Amino acid sequence: MSTIEASGQHRRTGPFPWASVIWSLTAAGLLLSSAVLQHIAAIQRWVVFNGSRGPTELSVEDHLFDYNFPTDAWVSVGTAAQVYGTGTLIQALGVLAMAFGVLALPGAASRRRVVFAIMEIVIALLVAAWLGLNGAHALVSGIIGTPSPLQHWWALDWIGVAGLVALGVLWWRRSWAAMIACAFLLGSSLMGYYFVASLMITPLITGYISHDTTPWTETVVATWTALAGVAMLLAAWAATRGGVRPDCPAQTASVLQ
Repeated sequence: MSTIEASGQHRRTGPFPWASVIWSLTAAGLLLSSAVLQHIAAIQRWVVFNGSRGPTELSVEDHLFDYNFPTDAWVSVGTAAQVYGTGTLIQALGVLAMAFGVLALPGAASRRRVVFAIMEIVIALLVAAWLGLNGAHALVSGIIGTPSPLQHWWALDWIGVAGLVALGVLWWRRSWAAMIACAFLLGSSLMGYYFVASLMITPLITGYISHDTTPWTETVVATWTALAGVAMLLAAWAATRGGVRPDCPAQTASVLQ
């Protein structure tokens, strides 16, 4: 059943998209939870640990204390790596929930749609695996107090970046909000962390670029994750609005067909 509006647009009606709304809200909750944990980890480094340092000790801005992807040599800062790693693992689940939310949207069950759905699932699994790898690396490194062997897999960062870009391209017609969420999640990559957050965004807040890691860089990344969660809240709202198809003749009043 559908309604022809005075504007000449044809709004599709039908069963309420419960599955898409629930999955989108789940993704939002997971991403927002991940952001909270990332903020807690950042506070451990830039407030708690920094406050305990003496004036003659090594600056907390040194890469030695970066916990987002520990590499040799590395010094653990409290439980920041464990908290961040847990948050990143939750973020990986959030990406999978995002994919289910988009795939649950009403759409034509054509062969082409099935092919694209399979592509989206595979790419989402790759992105989630990449985030899961990063999260496991940080978590294990924090537990054992030294970088785990997963540090040598840093080049897989390209898979995560390419995967998020691909998902954004595939989703931009079906869910503009999910596409925006993908853009924000690019900040979780090593490139987003070091080249965008540390060298471009954070200096606008601190007023300078650090010799190594600009203070509160991890907070900027956490904020991007939170914004991705907000975008998925919008995705849930958009799913309830249905679609608009401007292919019907104009009418002077709404007509129920």
